Amino acid sequence: MSRNRKPLDQQTGNLTKEDKDRKALGEQMITTGSEDIQKPPSWLIDAVAKAEYRRVLKDLMGASIIGNLDLSNLAGYCNAYAMYRKTTKELGKADLLVTRFTASGESYEVENPLILVQKKYAEEMRKFASLCGLTLDSRLKVAALKVNRQEDEIEGEFGDI
Repeated sequence: MSRNRKPLDQQTGNLTKEDKDRKALGEQMITTGSEDIQKPPSWLIDAVAKAEYRRVLKDLMGASIIGNLDLSNLAGYCNAYAMYRKTTKELGKADLLVTRFTASGESYEVENPLILVQKKYAEEMRKFASLCGLTLDSRLKVAALKVNRQEDEIEGEFGDI
């Protein structure tokens, strides 16, 4: 299985000018518009998901790192976020251990099943957040790309001073 492809600015190997030009052109070709993601999709699970969608979209649009093709990942994150909050609220009202009974009527305590549900939505949120650029690591990668481009533009304009 091959590794994930990296943007041109993150590649450290020796590339010919032709390879760099080809990769830069490819990156320009995959840039998408953002008109489809301006409004929360109707299939978001509830008002909490829609509010999170608006909140996150505002910051992502400011950073210019999201486009139409990211709609399903962003919406998936927002739905997972809403369900995580709902589960956490329910868990706050419940005991961490619940009593269960065997077929013979003996009681025993187990971890509240809501804890597993909460963990599932937390993991889902982390996965979608990483795909959408919501994690610190993914934002730092984008920042490095922008800094490298800016340095290349300055060097191209003024030479290696």
